[in-house]
Amino acid sequence: MLKSIGILLLTLLLVSCAGRPDFDVRTQPVQYKDLTTLKAPAGDPIVIAVYDFLDMTGQKKPGGNFASMSTAVTQGSYQLLIKALQDAGEGEWFKVVERTSLPSLLQERKLIRSTRQQVNGEGAEPLPPLLFAGAYITGGIVGYDSDIKSGGVGARVLGIQAHKQWRQDVVTIILRLVNVQTGEVVVSITVEKTIISGETGGDVFKYLDTDTMLLEVEAGVARNEPVTYAIRKAIEKGVVELINEGAKKELWEFDVKVVDVPEIKDYIDHTNDTEIGVHVGMGVIKEEKTYEDYLKEKEEKEKNLTSTEKELVEEAQEKEWDNLETNEEEQDEKTDNDSGDSGNPNG
Repeated sequence: MLKSIGILLLTLLLVSCAGRPDFDVRTQPVQYKDLTTLKAPAGDPIVIAVYDFLDMTGQKKPGGNFASMSTAVTQGSYQLLIKALQDAGEGEWFKVVERTSLPSLLQERKLIRSTRQQVNGEGAEPLPPLLFAGAYITGGIVGYDSDIKSGGVGARVLGIQAHKQWRQDVVTIILRLVNVQTGEVVVSITVEKTIISGETGGDVFKYLDTDTMLLEVEAGVARNEPVTYAIRKAIEKGVVELINEGAKKELWEFDVKVVDVPEIKDYIDHTNDTEIGVHVGMGVIKEEKTYEDYLKEKEEKEKNLTSTEKELVEEAQEKEWDNLETNEEEQDEKTDNDSGDSGNPNG
């Protein structure tokens, strides 16, 4: 009896632990990290508008064997798009203007104008004009396909069973950038995001006390990827691809820093006249002269010489020629002696 009570208490403990909800409240950061690490644009942020980004799937939330009236995807995806545009490049890429609640904005501006006129009369300070966008982004969630892939594995031995199941869904979005002045669709981006759902569980089936008591214990856990999370990540990915595609089409450009290359000096610090390395001088660069230039310079020099100087130059040239002939004769005699010695090995 005590054994049965103990098993019953253990079963209740397992059920209470498995069914305890986890209330987690937190701020969601950017999930697609490339959205915040984008390079800044060249120039001021781009003024852009978002009018709508709707659910175009018409899908209802899958409910197994019953019909669910809840939609499969969020109906506030345009809010996620506005947040993604504001987060692009740490807020340096886009300046988003309000268009979804434009009637409320115009009504509030009208109230401000009327109040100022009542207080200050005709000299009331006017409101600044609204920002207008050169382009706007539209599109929507165009597909939600459930049970694209599914599978699982399980086994049972002696009444002990364990199993694991999984399922894959796909959500598809489209982003379009439209030129306000021409109405042209400049950029169109399609992004798909998979949604994975998994379940792991096990159970024990036993007869106790000679078949008089039946015990069955079952435990399991299921984890489903949130659809809103998948849509948010797909939108952030789409914004990154839209920026890159716009840069390829030269709609805008990234701010590329120009690296200043320092001037290469002669390995000499001219500020304090102190050598900081080995300095190799190039020497005096002389102009090349032809033989005709040499003869002209020689004639000009001879014109300016006196008769005595000319005689001294002639004597110096004769001595130079005599020395040259003497050296040649001595070289010839030495060559003849070397040849004679080499021809008589016993001499």
